[in-house]
Amino acid sequence: MEPTETASALIALGVLVAVFVLGSRSKLQMGIAAIVAATLVGQLLFGESIQTIQEGFPLGIFFTLLGVTYLFALATNNGTVNWFVSLGLRLVGGQARVFPLVMFVVTALLTAVGAATPAAAAILMPIALSFARRNKVNPLPMAQAIIQGATVGSFSPIGVYGVIVNSVVARSGDELARLYHPTVTWVVVMVFGLAIMLITWGMYRTSGPSEEEAELAGGLQETRDVRRPSAATHDSPESSLTVRLNTERAVTVAGILAMVVAVVGWKVDVGLSALTIGAILTLVYPNSAKGSLTQIAWPTILLVGGIVTYVSMLERHGIIEWVGGMAAGLGTPKIAAVIILFVGAVVSAFASTTGILGALIPLSVPFLVTATGEPALVNATMLIAALCVSSSAVDVSPFSTNGALAIANSGHQSEYMYKKLFMWCWILIVTVPLLTWVTMILPPWGG
Repeated sequence: MEPTETASALIALGVLVAVFVLGSRSKLQMGIAAIVAATLVGQLLFGESIQTIQEGFPLGIFFTLLGVTYLFALATNNGTVNWFVSLGLRLVGGQARVFPLVMFVVTALLTAVGAATPAAAAILMPIALSFARRNKVNPLPMAQAIIQGATVGSFSPIGVYGVIVNSVVARSGDELARLYHPTVTWVVVMVFGLAIMLITWGMYRTSGPSEEEAELAGGLQETRDVRRPSAATHDSPESSLTVRLNTERAVTVAGILAMVVAVVGWKVDVGLSALTIGAILTLVYPNSAKGSLTQIAWPTILLVGGIVTYVSMLERHGIIEWVGGMAAGLGTPKIAAVIILFVGAVVSAFASTTGILGALIPLSVPFLVTATGEPALVNATMLIAALCVSSSAVDVSPFSTNGALAIANSGHQSEYMYKKLFMWCWILIVTVPLLTWVTMILPPWGG
């Protein structure tokens, strides 16, 4: 780049950093900040028209997130989600210490069919932590199970993270899309998420109560039977234990299964199939549709749309390729890869997982695909999978939405939960990028 072009690139990248800071530290939504920044930078710095800037907004991602979160909102309203939870509770029986495993599976199933991770956590966290308090078991494995389960499910082909990553890869060029295998990423995330949950569960399931935990347990005086029904609303933990599969819920489950089969088997568009099934459910069961539009993941849609719009502007002016070349110039591409993994882990712990995935995957393209379209020195699937794990495992951070939900639902245990989640956040920030780099990037299959 010429000196003037380099200055413009640095300014544009600095504005992107400022967007992340503002979105994390102020009330300004990060997606809105990114769209405003793209409008100003695109016009003032690069002389782009408003129409050109708007064309960078990812309509495909918009329709996909709209469809799957609308369908999940209907499933929440008609009790299908609580039926899944009830089924899990019946499977666990009286084994309270096994309950984290059930919550991991239930949360993963919900996010795998399109539930946004904060939505799934917001529904299941009160149930799980209430169960922990009543049965006087450590709440940390419960929270970890929901957070990691939500992450694992979200990378399915129709999960929110999976949709975002696959869409960003597709927008980054045909060659990268050809080299990338999304199923491998999902399996890798599943292995790491399950391992983190099992390690946490094993450590805090069998350990004797320390003084801190004894004090914690002293505040747990709730002795109600968790299976006792109550007159609470369908959103409460008590009523979710007695949910049965009625006709409407059975139809909803059948609709979700039909969508999965259509998407996986016949490659039908995820968003349009979800909207179609949601529209049918709305017409047949209109009462359950009340308030469903407000439950669509609008913040996530705005966030991803804004970040991708800004990154698209950077791509048009060769800034992404320039940054990728600089990263590769720091050493071998494999050394640059570990730097990107650490950046993803640190930023995601204090900002947005979806935002950092949308920004870092395009930055990695120059040393994933060569100028001739041949594979570069780093395997595209391995690096993207490692980046996905490094950026999502740290969602236990108290500063992330899911971590904050765990603390908010911990009652007397909130200070204990904050300390433990903060500790685990930094453990994962340090270890996960290194583990993924050593196991996925350095070996021969990493490039």
